[in-house]
Amino acid sequence: MIVLVNVFHVHGSPAEFEREFANVSECMSTQPGFLHHRLLRAQDADTSYVNVAEWQDEQSLRDALARPEVIERLRPLAAFATARPTVCRPVLDRSSLGV
Repeated sequence: MIVLVNVFHVHGSPAEFEREFANVSECMSTQPGFLHHRLLRAQDADTSYVNVAEWQDEQSLRDALARPEVIERLRPLAAFATARPTVCRPVLDRSSLGV
């Protein structure tokens, strides 16, 4: 598994960015190798978001990003935000012990 961590700095309307991101999310969730993602909004900065997306492998992510339907959905995000994506590999994963 790999994790895409993408930091967005929104320079347009946050509501419009969230709407456009939801369109991307819908498309990405149907791509082979996609596992899960979460979009987070910084509490102390209305214009900062982080997308954390889990993929089976890096090739699945690359293949998805090369598909015309994904490229078309991603394009409008550039009008609202700049992105800084980083592909990561998990080195520690811990859940609550429920105690």
